Amino acid sequence: MSLKKAKEDIYRCFRCGYCREMIRGLTNTYLVCPSREYFRWEEYDARGRVLVARALIEGDLEYTDKLIESVYTCCACGLCTEVCPMLDFAKVDMPKIIRAWREEIVAKGLGPLPRLKEVNEAIEKDYNPLGQSKAERLNWAQGMSIPRTGDTLYFAGCYAAYRRPEIARATVNILNKNGVELSVLNEEKCCGVPPFWNGRPDLGRSLATSNVQAIKESGAKEMVTTCPGCYMTFKEDYPEYVGSLDFEVMHITQYLQKLIDNNQLQFNRLEKTVTYHDPCHLGRFSKIYEPPRKIIESIPGINFVEMLRNKENAWCCGAGIVVAPAFPDLSFHTAESRIKEALDTGSDMLVTACPNCVTQLRIAAKRAKADIEVIDLINLVENQII
Repeated sequence: MSLKKAKEDIYRCFRCGYCREMIRGLTNTYLVCPSREYFRWEEYDARGRVLVARALIEGDLEYTDKLIESVYTCCACGLCTEVCPMLDFAKVDMPKIIRAWREEIVAKGLGPLPRLKEVNEAIEKDYNPLGQSKAERLNWAQGMSIPRTGDTLYFAGCYAAYRRPEIARATVNILNKNGVELSVLNEEKCCGVPPFWNGRPDLGRSLATSNVQAIKESGAKEMVTTCPGCYMTFKEDYPEYVGSLDFEVMHITQYLQKLIDNNQLQFNRLEKTVTYHDPCHLGRFSKIYEPPRKIIESIPGINFVEMLRNKENAWCCGAGIVVAPAFPDLSFHTAESRIKEALDTGSDMLVTACPNCVTQLRIAAKRAKADIEVIDLINLVENQII
């Protein structure tokens, strides 16, 4: 894809500045762009990026190393698009522009950035972006008798498989306890979200083709994932690149809500004040806001409070698919802002529903010496389930 393929979105922007900051109710100011708040320069927010992209299309600018680097600092969290004052069908789709832009940079041989090339090389070699051996992917399931075929497949994703194995194990334990026998793939591969977003859709397509074939061979009728990035990629990218899917794709929060609605999950009391962080890929990109909240509020004793910025206005954790590996300082600056907002609620516990967000926010809480527990929703459920 070239930048010109996002031309309609680029030229739709009338530079109002809502993508810089948004004032709601004449009292609360919502900062919008994590990159702008870190770099403090117009080039790094959506309005500035659109002007730069337009200048490139019109031949008034040439690519430089600094310009290329700036394109990769976007978290692609989608908040700028959410607050765009245009009607829904005409909003400036900044994530779409960013994807097209990065694809053009790679097509011209100018990218991705060196650290992201390493990510792609790791995926090509071992099918994960973390540099771990593909032989270790199912280590999280050691000691668990999990079949390789069945109606309901668990797609753990790279982060739960390698960095947050407690999330993967909890998922299997909870659903098995409630009569749902999960299966896993013999050779699960990265869903493709990193290359799709760093400019290598060809690599993403290859992974998608392989995963879909493996899932078909497993006989699965439905697939459950704990990673919002995997969920979003299967729902949005896979149909575009490999065609319609023969199985239903669900995020674990949707699955758990279904069990709660059927009175299949019962919980012990937890006397704590709890707030919830909406992962960008689960919230703004997938519009899944209520299931996580209903699960939390189903646990007796919890005092649930919202952060100032929540649901469609939620602040990003800073991972940004490509931002965490390439720009760690920007990434953790963004996450620390979210931790401060959680602390402002007086909460004892910050819950989210994304393995990547958990990692980001835990590190940020530690850096900020914040007295707040950060936990994935699936682990909270496992801890409290009767």
